Amino acid sequence: MSRINSNTLFNIKVFVLLFESLSSTHVAQQLGVATSKVSRSLKALRHSFDEPLFVRKQHGFEHTPFAQSIYPQLKRILALSELSLALSEPETGQVKQEMTLACPPPLSLNLLSYLQDRASQLQQKFSFNIKPCSNDIDKLLSRLDVDLAITFEAHNSERLSSRFVAKANAYVLVGNKEHPIFQSDGHVDVDDILRFPYISFNGHEFDQGHDPLALYASEKFMDINIIAKVCLLADLMIQLERSDALALICYRDAVEFLCAKGNICAVALPEEQNRLLNLRADGHHHYLTQLRDGTHTVPWVEEEISSYIQSNVIINCDGAVDAKR
Repeated sequence: MSRINSNTLFNIKVFVLLFESLSSTHVAQQLGVATSKVSRSLKALRHSFDEPLFVRKQHGFEHTPFAQSIYPQLKRILALSELSLALSEPETGQVKQEMTLACPPPLSLNLLSYLQDRASQLQQKFSFNIKPCSNDIDKLLSRLDVDLAITFEAHNSERLSSRFVAKANAYVLVGNKEHPIFQSDGHVDVDDILRFPYISFNGHEFDQGHDPLALYASEKFMDINIIAKVCLLADLMIQLERSDALALICYRDAVEFLCAKGNICAVALPEEQNRLLNLRADGHHHYLTQLRDGTHTVPWVEEEISSYIQSNVIINCDGAVDAKR
């Protein structure tokens, strides 16, 4: 038992409950956490002991001889620890839950603070971890490295399911405040943008093939000078400030960040210009993707993420964004 100090009380509690119930779903419900959290705790405990603890069966788990040998000691440790905590901190009975989210960088700017504020308002003890989304999202979810993902494409398979949340179908043009395109009467069309260098700001996951301006140029057999492809707002801001390049953005938080932090101007494209861009691109779709069994997320978190996305994406923005900032 010399290695037990490397494990938290929560991991020990997960082990004891699973030993007694042989159901990870039951343990997750009892603790009020996602089953992925249960799996990660068991993984940490197994790594500490360097011994297998449970064998997965068709309808649950079966404990190993090693698990049977350590169960009495761990249950005793758990009982003593919980008694000590109850005596020293009688008001802290709620276990903090952890949730790992995968989110495309352009959309994650204020997501963490938004979820933290909502958890505080609902008196929910949550710790959120946000990771960049990638094309390997199916593997991340299947390996339980991620509990929930925001994706630009639907992932419906035997193990994964996606729920549509919102579609951004309008764009804001951003560039250096001294850029000549912003010195005119404020009306900008797509052909004007193509006369200048262009920065493609993160298409679907890390696939830049869905950039709306690139698709429009290809359809019209027009040249497009893409000088950079970036997915981080800080990188985009630096590139815009030091060049005469332009970029298109479909997230309100991203536009506000650039205009507040950098020497950046933003102009909403007229509705008819948005329609031209969407002839091939059809906007940016957003989905919540998770394991099909639905036991790895918390309903209120899903609803709050959906609300955040819906309020952030730009839809039919002709006149909805200040002409110049």
